[in-house]
Amino acid sequence: MYKQLRNIGCVVFINLISQAPLKAQTPLNFYFGNIHAHTGFSDGNKDAALTGVNDAAGSYAYAKNSQNFNFLGISEHNHFTNTNNPGFTVNEWPLLVNQSNAANQDGTFLCMPGMEYGVSSNFNGHVLIYNYPQLIGWEPNNYQVFNGKSDYDALWRKVNLQPGAFAYLAHPSFSDYTLNGSSSTSLLNGAYVSAYDSAIVGMPFRSGLAFSTDTTYSDYSLGSYLDYYKRILCKGYHLGIGYDHDNHYLTFGRSNAGRLVVMMPTLTRANFYAAMRNMKFYGSDDWNAKITFSMGSANMGDITSGTIAPSFNVVHNDMDGEQADSIIVWTGVSGGSAILPTRLGFVKGSNTYAFTDNANLINGQERFYFLEIKQADGQVIISSPIWYTFNGIISVNEWQLTPLKTSVFPNPAKHILNISSNITDKPLEISIQTTDGKIMKQLKSNESTLSLPTHDLKMGLYILTIRQGSQTQTQKLVIE
Repeated sequence: MYKQLRNIGCVVFINLISQAPLKAQTPLNFYFGNIHAHTGFSDGNKDAALTGVNDAAGSYAYAKNSQNFNFLGISEHNHFTNTNNPGFTVNEWPLLVNQSNAANQDGTFLCMPGMEYGVSSNFNGHVLIYNYPQLIGWEPNNYQVFNGKSDYDALWRKVNLQPGAFAYLAHPSFSDYTLNGSSSTSLLNGAYVSAYDSAIVGMPFRSGLAFSTDTTYSDYSLGSYLDYYKRILCKGYHLGIGYDHDNHYLTFGRSNAGRLVVMMPTLTRANFYAAMRNMKFYGSDDWNAKITFSMGSANMGDITSGTIAPSFNVVHNDMDGEQADSIIVWTGVSGGSAILPTRLGFVKGSNTYAFTDNANLINGQERFYFLEIKQADGQVIISSPIWYTFNGIISVNEWQLTPLKTSVFPNPAKHILNISSNITDKPLEISIQTTDGKIMKQLKSNESTLSLPTHDLKMGLYILTIRQGSQTQTQKLVIE
């Protein structure tokens, strides 16, 4: 697995695991919330006359009582322009920071101060910035760190220079974030720049409804930024995908049940910032759907490489017992590709899916894989990708291999699992893992037939992976 370090205008990859045996990862828990919201410090809390809440402290207190809600980031607009439009001043920045710090409760509920940089006019665009200690702006006497109003090149580089900071695109348009006020230099249309990739960690699947006053968790935005997301991934950027509310009224966590879902060991600010920087998050219309997307020891958000065809496992686990109506796997080429992502796999009426990509093995090519899950009630979940670079060398003979055919019985198994293969000249590699990626058994044999004891496995569903040479098969295994 390759770990992406975001720092100082470059993207650095450090080889953490290179062809090492698969191993279990540190368990990640699922936390649900939102990082795009406004209070009376800028143009939010528009109902303050009725609610009495007009600042971050009162907004956090309200959010803590929302259902299935573990964190709130308040991203006040970074400039003033006019009163309430958006009306933020540099003197209010320390108030936002101090009230966020006072309300924050690691382990219980996270309260995080941020800013929404920029304007929404053509060729500009809004950007959420977190874990940056000073207010960035351009208005005279209304900033702590100067950045030209439309100078996004300098903005990305400033974020890179601040350890732990990250940028997150807010409701992006194709012509947003330009270099010179022309659509051809926008983030999406211009040349890929590693410094920008290093600073930006994600964008939303949906945003809003920004001016909803609903508090019954039912006022959903029907918009989608999925098309932009597919295109920016093809451009070569490594971005995760989330979910925004963009609250302007006292509705924090309650205007709808959509959530940004962040995966981290425990609920702390430090873990949250690290998870966001490493793209351990996804966007969900559902407020408690837990999605596991893994490839061996790699998980959602990881950038990795290998010499074999990548095999993936998907688990949809909804805490209300909702069924996944469909799971779609999208894949595309990362970096300069004009071809939009295509559907690699599809399963209907199942909460699990296992698949191997044997069709896209091009040496040195980085591909991304992400999920689009639709629940039976129509709610949608979009995962952040796994990026994989195939570094094997495929000879002409390998393309002419006899297709791997295996026999696995009994399934469900109780004490013994018998596995046989039609290929006799290559070692048979077997792996059994839990649906959340924990390796339970691994075995390598020079025989094409073997019997594997399973009496020590607990009853339940597992993923069985069979490899011979460059060919891989993955299937469900039930132990009873």
